[in-house]
Amino acid sequence: MDIGEVLFALKGRVGRGPFVGLIVVGWAMAFGFVHYNPVAILQHGSAQTLAVLGLAMLMLWVSVAITVKRLHDVGLSGLNAIWIGLLGMMGDPLDTNAPILMGAAAISIVAQLWLCIEPGAKRPNRFGNPASA
Repeated sequence: MDIGEVLFALKGRVGRGPFVGLIVVGWAMAFGFVHYNPVAILQHGSAQTLAVLGLAMLMLWVSVAITVKRLHDVGLSGLNAIWIGLLGMMGDPLDTNAPILMGAAAISIVAQLWLCIEPGAKRPNRFGNPASA
C-alpha cells in the first residue's frame, strides 16, 4: 500500500504504526504542543481562511481514513470511527464542570488507546490481507 492509499483510501487495513503516528500528531495539536490555532488564523484574511479550512478538511479526511483502516485491521467495521470521532469532539476530558462530556471524551480516548495497542488480525479478513506493520 502506498502513502496515498494509507492517507486517503477508506478500503484496506493499516497496522498500529500509521495509527499511532496519527494519534501522536492529533494529541500534540489538541494539547498545544504543536501550535495550531484555527480560530486566530480565521480572523485574518480570506486567503488564510481558505487555506486553514482546506488544511482542516484534509486533516479530518486523513484521520478518518486511517482510523477506518485501523478498525478494519482489528476486524471491526469502519463505521465505528463515527462514534469514536463524535465522542472525541464532544468535550474536554479534563473539564470537570461537564462530567458527561468529560466521560464521552474519555471513552473516545480509551478507544483510541485500544486501537494503538491491539494487534491486527494475523489472517486475511473481510477487509483484506494483514497490514505489514
